[in-house]
Amino acid sequence: KKLGWWSQLTEEEQKAAEGKNWKTDLSGGIQRVVMKNGCHPFGNAKARAVVWNFPDPIPVHREALYSTNEPMMRKYPTSADKKNFWRLPTLFKTVQDQNLNQKLYEKFPIILTSGRLVEYEGGGDETRSNPWLAELQQENFVEINPKAAEARGIKNWDYVWVKSPTGAKIKVRALVTERVDQGTAFVPFHFAGWWQGNDLRKYYPEGAAPVVLGEAVNTATTYGYDQVTMMQETKTTMCQIEKFA
Repeated sequence: KKLGWWSQLTEEEQKAAEGKNWKTDLSGGIQRVVMKNGCHPFGNAKARAVVWNFPDPIPVHREALYSTNEPMMRKYPTSADKKNFWRLPTLFKTVQDQNLNQKLYEKFPIILTSGRLVEYEGGGDETRSNPWLAELQQENFVEINPKAAEARGIKNWDYVWVKSPTGAKIKVRALVTERVDQGTAFVPFHFAGWWQGNDLRKYYPEGAAPVVLGEAVNTATTYGYDQVTMMQETKTTMCQIEKFA
């Protein structure tokens, strides 16, 4: 009302919004009118921070080394390589330029992300050795969107190859689901004991192998390093998914 926008609400919205704010107006009228006038209903303040010891004192977006988005890599390039970062040479721009020059984003058009399951913890050796937990999730898998699966001739629970720009590949089941979009795939990181399609159970000492083995997703992840947190990038990259033959 103070901004003079109250009249832009419909009569029904005015009745519902009387005495309310953007958080409690269930009609959506306040939110609609505020955004129509170029504002955010939840606030319009600007935060500015100068972090003098960060690579970018004022944060800017830098696109991932292994991004599937060519325009974003060109518009928001990564940092320059560092010859001596905590005593080690660390590559940034060289890797991203390789992605651009070789058009890896066309050969590996799906963003691969890894994460957790409720059944297992960490690398999973201990929890996959628990028969009650192992029974709940017996094989590693990749979540793939139905349209992406159809385009590749993949059906639910087929074996597939998830291929990486490094040349590595992992053999997992295909879980066809709309939980991921066409350009994204998800693989849990709790598995080990397979290597690029080969079951390595015979190499475990007798009685030491977990109940469930599977491909480790980090076989297919790629080079990358966050110079702020000083952590490696093992949670996301890009991939291609093909039906196992």
